[in-house]
Amino acid sequence: MYSSRNAVDVGSIAPGFKARDVRGEAFDMAVFTGRSNLVIFFYRDSQCRTCREELKSIAGMYDYITQLGGEVVAVTTDSIDETKNLAVDLRLPYRMISDPEHRIIDTYGVFDSSTGKAHPVVFILGKNRIVRLRKHLEGLDDLLPAADIVNRLLDMTTGKSTPFMSYRYK
Repeated sequence: MYSSRNAVDVGSIAPGFKARDVRGEAFDMAVFTGRSNLVIFFYRDSQCRTCREELKSIAGMYDYITQLGGEVVAVTTDSIDETKNLAVDLRLPYRMISDPEHRIIDTYGVFDSSTGKAHPVVFILGKNRIVRLRKHLEGLDDLLPAADIVNRLLDMTTGKSTPFMSYRYK
């Protein structure tokens, strides 16, 4: 069952966390507070087709995300080796964090106790860690196009709602 207990919702302050990414580099959310918007994607595992498509979509727009003062981190319950292999296989340019004990995942309230995995959810946080978007992905027909992430960041950065671009998966 999808846990909504301790769910982090739009308008709330996102909990901070520290972890090591698959490259062994320290990730501390406090470093980004006040400096960068943050896109956090909690994903099920390396075998999840929906998750793989979302990871690739975000990777395709990563340069635009960073140009708008954003950063991306993806979190999973997969082992560090599985997470690292997926990052290499998909050529993901952003940080990937293995959270097999689901400490971070529990903190955000996206742990699925029926599968023992994270439920696929994309969060967009403002520089002040306020959750600006929380999108629960239901399947391939419900992906959050990375262009929509860029548009949200553009709106957050400029205060204008002029779309950068938009496309939908078929």
